[in-house]
Amino acid sequence: MFAVDAPDLYGPFQYQPWWVPGVLLVVALAGAYYVVWLCTRPRGILVPPPPPPRKVDVRSLKQKYLGMIDEVAQEHEAGELDARRLSQRLSLVLRFFAHESTGVVAEVMTLEDLADADLPTVHGAVAEYYPSSFRRTAKHDPEGAIDIARKVVSTWM
Repeated sequence: MFAVDAPDLYGPFQYQPWWVPGVLLVVALAGAYYVVWLCTRPRGILVPPPPPPRKVDVRSLKQKYLGMIDEVAQEHEAGELDARRLSQRLSLVLRFFAHESTGVVAEVMTLEDLADADLPTVHGAVAEYYPSSFRRTAKHDPEGAIDIARKVVSTWM
C-alpha cells in the first residue's frame, strides 16, 4: 500500500519547526507542576508544641473529685446505678481527674494507652473496673471499687 521510498513522503523534521514550541510548552508545564509540588509538599511530620505548663491546685482538685466519687457512691447506694454503671462512672471520674491534674487526655484513652501514658494508678484502677464495665456477669465489689477510686485521688502527687 505505502512504499517506504515514496518520493512525496517527508518526515516530521523536514517541515517547519512548529514542533519546537509544543515541546517547550510541555516541558514548561511539567516544570511548573514540579515547582508547585516542591513548594507545597509538607516538610516532615508537624508536631504541635507542647502546651505551656500550668499551675494546678492539687488540693482543691482532690476535694472536687473526692466529692464526685461520693456522689457516685450515693447514687449507687440509692439504687440508681447498677454495678456496671458504677464501674463506668468511676472510670470516667478517674480519667477526668487525670486529665485535669496532668493535661493528658485520659478520658478518651484505651487501657493500653493509659499504661503507655505513665499514669500507673489510674491505669490500675481502670483495669479493675474493666471486667465490670464490659461483662454483665463479672464479679463485682462496689465498695472495693469506690475505695480504689478514693485511694487513687487521695494519694495523687
